Amino acid sequence: MKVLLINPNRYMFPPVPPIGLEYIAGALISAGNKAEILDLCFSENIFKEIDNAIDLFKPDITGITVRNIDSALFLNNEFFLNEIRDIVKHIKENYGLKVIIGGAGTISCPKDILEYLDSDFIISGPAEGSINYVLEQINSNTNNKIFYGTCTSGLKINRIISGINYNKYLEKGGIAGFETHKGCSSSCCYCIEANTKVFFKEISDVINEIKELINIGCSHFHLCDSEFNESLEYCLDFCNALKQENLNIKWTAYMKPDNFNKKLFQLMKETGAYLITLTVDTYKKCDMYWSDIERFLFSAKSTGIKVAVDLLTGFPYEKEQEIKQHLENIRRPLPESININTYIRLYKNTRISKQIISDKNLHKYLIYYSNDENLIKPVFYNHINLEQLSQIVEFDPIFRIDGADKGVNYNRLENIAT
Repeated sequence: MKVLLINPNRYMFPPVPPIGLEYIAGALISAGNKAEILDLCFSENIFKEIDNAIDLFKPDITGITVRNIDSALFLNNEFFLNEIRDIVKHIKENYGLKVIIGGAGTISCPKDILEYLDSDFIISGPAEGSINYVLEQINSNTNNKIFYGTCTSGLKINRIISGINYNKYLEKGGIAGFETHKGCSSSCCYCIEANTKVFFKEISDVINEIKELINIGCSHFHLCDSEFNESLEYCLDFCNALKQENLNIKWTAYMKPDNFNKKLFQLMKETGAYLITLTVDTYKKCDMYWSDIERFLFSAKSTGIKVAVDLLTGFPYEKEQEIKQHLENIRRPLPESININTYIRLYKNTRISKQIISDKNLHKYLIYYSNDENLIKPVFYNHINLEQLSQIVEFDPIFRIDGADKGVNYNRLENIAT
């Protein structure tokens, strides 16, 4: 089959190459199918580009990635599904083609997203290990519309990077990405990826991807894992292998205050890591959690790696004095910055959403809530508003209000790269 893979993501703060579609293209081609990527990130006329791609490639079916439902932040929020729905409608009405939806944004509520977009099929979860099976099912006229993506550790997929113009991304402040695993074993109450099955990639395959990207001019990388340190043993093995290659790169990653030691940070530094974004939340944490954060910050900083903290706080029934204490705990070891968010985006089936929706006393703190149980359109919980938060942080410059300006840590702090 000929499959046209479409990236509709035009969010520019920063622009993010559609790494997922590169893996899907590789999986399709390895099974004898044909695949082409249409990247609309920089498009000034998306429907004209879609028409041109369909006329030239003449696909049998199309696939559209939903990287995110929205920008997830209350300030400057952008909702992406309406434009994607327009793309689905355009393809179906003008060409009669079936549309498969996939991507990281679909895992919160695949059935509801399928219906909202009026697409024909949806794959929830990593699709590179199951896309060819899905095509077989579609060819056999299956009645099933919802499929669940699966992977196996060590699954070999030849990532196709030739379908993306990386020079455009680099010019606009984007950077190349790579990933070491799928899934996340953490149980964060607010996250749609919590407790999803973890699949590790072959380290040699990951390094080969980095080399291919270096060959086309990339030298600055962002690790696309939800959090790099899912397994300390794997991280050490990866960094040791990367060190042996002696590649002249710099890279940044998200991490959690778990599964780390001084040796890992030293290896990361030696392989070009210059910035870690540490994800932290204040939901029902014990004293050991705050001790781990302090150890993490001191250990990473001692190797010369900068650390920015992304903090989600202001959970139900958290008092202002408790939040002040949490902020002091994080501030004490002096990270590069602390990005604070007190507007909690609710997603269907997350623990925090269930708690808040079921507690009528908390409904007065909901923003944009309209009894829509699907929670596709942005709904936020907030009981510490911006004015209160500004008073809590006392205008200390180490603190930033998340979403007040657009961008990510590697853009804001790039001048500290070494």
